[in-house]
Amino acid sequence: MIKHVLFSLSLLLMVLGFKTMIFEHIPWAFNAPEEDMSHGYLVPLVSLYVLYVEKDKIKASLGEGSLWGLLAMLPALFLGFFGTRGSQLRFEEVGFIGLLLSLTWSFYGLKTVKRILFPSLYLLFCLPLATFLDVITVHLRIFATSSAFAILKGLGTEVVQQGTMIVSATGDFAIDVANPCSGMRSIFALLALSAAYAYFNQPTWVKRGVLFLSAIPLAILGNVVRILTIVLVAAYADKNFATGFYHDYSGYVVFIVAIALLLGIDKLLKEFGGEKK
Repeated sequence: MIKHVLFSLSLLLMVLGFKTMIFEHIPWAFNAPEEDMSHGYLVPLVSLYVLYVEKDKIKASLGEGSLWGLLAMLPALFLGFFGTRGSQLRFEEVGFIGLLLSLTWSFYGLKTVKRILFPSLYLLFCLPLATFLDVITVHLRIFATSSAFAILKGLGTEVVQQGTMIVSATGDFAIDVANPCSGMRSIFALLALSAAYAYFNQPTWVKRGVLFLSAIPLAILGNVVRILTIVLVAAYADKNFATGFYHDYSGYVVFIVAIALLLGIDKLLKEFGGEKK
């Protein structure tokens, strides 16, 4: 009982130590246009839900603490301190997650750490990475533009590619695949969704990993389809509608299609073996 109280107090102190990150830095990142992480608010809720569902297994795993957990706290404390003092959100978050795991290890042992590993690491989806991965974003933009352009030419659509722009041969419209349209947001959002879905619906970590990683090509494919349809609507219907209403809301439709394909992959994986979780 005393150990549980001390652990709870330690968690409270940890939260207080990271209060600026939790209540200021993370909300800023979620709302920053350059990061585009509106899905991030759901990430902590998913982690809490996993802890709730697994609460009986977590209780059963509680054991003796370990001094190794205390040693593991040192690099986490360094990252947290460095991130807080230097306003480096990514270091703050990694330090917070590291402390959460090492604190649990020091009080209850490795078995409990293994039980909370997934919901703890799931918080990594709160990391703002869009601006950090600018070099990848550029290549995604070029790939999406080139792929959509190749399909459009195959369909006989009179367009010209200029870098990350697809321009009508007559000059009627120009569709620029800017940073927000690179597909990076879709990749992160679909990865977060697939990770949670795979954890609950696939019996082995191998199949969970396959389903999780399949979100990357599905998101990229979905983004190519989105750009393709925007250009088609602009070329054969209404350019103002294509670059306005359709541009703003077509992402939701493509995301739904990507989820449907993800569910299809999930079904295929379930047909191979019947391992139990």
